[in-house]
Amino acid sequence: MLMSVAEIARNVGLYPELAGARVLVTGIQSTRGVDLVRAFGEHGCRMVLQAPEISAEIDAILSHVAETALEIHVHHDPIDTAEEAVRFTQAASRHFGGFDIVVNLIPLDLSDLRGIATPDEIETMIADRLQSAARTTGVAANRMGLTWTHGSVLNILCVPATTRPDDQVIIAMARTTLAAMTRGEADRWQDQGVRINAVAPMSSLVPNLLSDADLVRSEPDAAALALYLASAEGEGLSGLMFDADQSASNF
Repeated sequence: MLMSVAEIARNVGLYPELAGARVLVTGIQSTRGVDLVRAFGEHGCRMVLQAPEISAEIDAILSHVAETALEIHVHHDPIDTAEEAVRFTQAASRHFGGFDIVVNLIPLDLSDLRGIATPDEIETMIADRLQSAARTTGVAANRMGLTWTHGSVLNILCVPATTRPDDQVIIAMARTTLAAMTRGEADRWQDQGVRINAVAPMSSLVPNLLSDADLVRSEPDAAALALYLASAEGEGLSGLMFDADQSASNF
């Protein structure tokens, strides 16, 4: 039986071709994205990090990453709207003239969506939550295309663990929206060699036919997958939705 991409990724070591790569990671918190930025730092990448949290914990994490990364720039400004995402990504790209790798960590606060009256209203709010990542993806991919960079963009939906039935409906809807966005962006940029993929938790409302080995089960798994997709091994993989274990998907 062929191993899944998630299983292969967690069993691969270093990717020498990523040394010096230009990386953007958005949405970092002290409890989210740590293993991800550490993994790129250990590969000697040049990184722009968007970390809206200001705390001693995040400062310690970023200081540690700076010891291994080739270069690092940290921005603490929040990205709350699509317009802010465009301005930030354009400004961030000036550090290195563009990016080879982009990872957007997209938090989904389920408490904001509970109790909304209609599915249409939930869909609208979910689309609003994904707009910043969509704009960052578009701006970064456009720059990659203009500079003939065969880059990788990975959008990761981060959702707190929950067993509430109403939350499971929201997760299923968010996953469907992100999957559609991913396929659309992948088709849009495929001629420029830009790869667009996503990770989202599986809803318990949908039967799980995958084994544990096929799932992204933790942040180290997510980091391994991001490295794999950005490397030469990940060429040709685009428009894919990778499944995360819903009980551990807040990364």
